Amino acid sequence: MVEISQGELREALAKEVAGIPRHFRHEPTIRQTIKCTLYNMLKKKALCPVPDFRPPRLSGGFLDLIGVDSSGSVVCAFAINPLVDLKAIKSLEAVPAENKWMITFSKIEKKVKESKFFLKPGIDHLHLEQK
Repeated sequence: MVEISQGELREALAKEVAGIPRHFRHEPTIRQTIKCTLYNMLKKKALCPVPDFRPPRLSGGFLDLIGVDSSGSVVCAFAINPLVDLKAIKSLEAVPAENKWMITFSKIEKKVKESKFFLKPGIDHLHLEQK
């Protein structure tokens, strides 16, 4: 079993996002930086990272990244958005993974707190604060 802790994720992702020069910190850039960092983390844990995964039987939904073990089982799944998004939550629910993460990065923390309404049990939330 591959374990991914919230502290490990927070530290690695916060470091990479903070490393983006301030005038380049736009939503798509932050999102892709997070995805690239997660991709490398999964490789180091001997998982196969699969970006932009579309869960079967779920029209229109997708996950930013999943991690698959050597047996072909999905071990972890990640959705990345500025706010908690209902479509992302439904996509996470559709995947049988041990670890499911909703990663948010909006500067407007009040909006993030309000959007947490969509979170469901079994989905961990990590908000990356930006300064």
